[in-house]
Amino acid sequence: MTRPGELPAARTRLTVATGPPPAAFAQALAELAFGGAGWPGLLAALAQRIGAACRLVSEAGELLAASDGAAGDARGADPDDVRRALAGSRAGGGQVAGAVAGRVRCADGWTGRAVPVGAGQRRLGALLVAEPVTAGQLDLARAATTALLIDAVRRESPPPPALADAAAVLRALRDGVRPPGPGDPLGAGAPPGVAGSGRLAGPRGFTEADLLRAGATHGWRLDQPHAVAGIGYTGAQQRRWASALSWLDRPVLAEGRRAWTLLHGEDVEREATRLRARLDQIVGVGQVRVASGATVSGAARTAASFRDADRLLSLLLRQPDAPPELSFGRAGLHQVLLAVPDERLRWFVRRHLGPIAHRDDLLRTLDCWLATGGSRQAVSERLHLHRNSVGYRVGLIKRLLGVDPLDPDTATVLRTALAARELLAASDPG
Repeated sequence: MTRPGELPAARTRLTVATGPPPAAFAQALAELAFGGAGWPGLLAALAQRIGAACRLVSEAGELLAASDGAAGDARGADPDDVRRALAGSRAGGGQVAGAVAGRVRCADGWTGRAVPVGAGQRRLGALLVAEPVTAGQLDLARAATTALLIDAVRRESPPPPALADAAAVLRALRDGVRPPGPGDPLGAGAPPGVAGSGRLAGPRGFTEADLLRAGATHGWRLDQPHAVAGIGYTGAQQRRWASALSWLDRPVLAEGRRAWTLLHGEDVEREATRLRARLDQIVGVGQVRVASGATVSGAARTAASFRDADRLLSLLLRQPDAPPELSFGRAGLHQVLLAVPDERLRWFVRRHLGPIAHRDDLLRTLDCWLATGGSRQAVSERLHLHRNSVGYRVGLIKRLLGVDPLDPDTATVLRTALAARELLAASDPG
């Protein structure tokens, strides 16, 4: 018979034996917390791991979160039970594996065993695990306390004053994050295993926790899927452009003819279309281009989406006849090449296009020749050339490169080299 508050999975304890050990589980939950997961999400992960429902209560018995979504005073714990359980746990070494956990009853009749949640002088309350409880489950619950404290510190700490402005948050996201250090709220006084998470350092010096809190003040859930949108203006009326950006339903970072913002939701491409349509209504149709980077989760990954959006926008602005939007998901070969270092791309272009790399006429001809499957007529129409001129250029390309562009394997290599050259040219500030 299933007890109140116990998950059906609690009938079998195989998950406790087959999952990662407590130390690895603690690290995994800490990563979730750094990524923005709150108490409910962390408790849900713990409940799934141990096969039993969990609740987090304050020292006064207030219900802070529950794995099953329980809420309200009616689900809170008896304060005397909590105090006795915590006192007993601390006296008996409550954070030590195998220590006895005190029993706590909640107002709705739910009962669980208490694991203290605290570090040093910081005391959050108790993590309750639904009865019946095994020693292995309690060890995993103790491993979860670090992650719960991470979210507690984040809730208490306001974002740095330097991130009060939305544009400053976007700049910091573009620069990247650094790992927490001794001077941070999650640094010197943090629970074991919290500081030094190995995040990439950024010149602005903000941690991922800083950016998550700052983003939340502007309505951005950076722990949820999002993508950076780069917006380019091709018109001549700068004042109208600036005014149009101010009328958007989201904060932006404006930098001359370009601007940056974040897109949320499952369909960022639709969001990008809606964004461009709104700007078109103000500045005029056909004068706005929008490129979006990869969809990511976590503030530490937003910088990569920024880089993608920046390069794709540059590529889009170099192609006036192209569609007005280019998303990461529709970038074709460029989607793959964005992850390749520029030095490797340059080598690839030199290796396969070297003899004609500085001949724009031959490069355009090669591109059209590959795109049309070797049709002289189609190439002549696209480039406004005589058919004989097309034949001459193609012959010259074959002679200089020493290959037949229409050979299937060769064609793949040449298309990739042309795409890499386009990406490098779009990234060149000159």
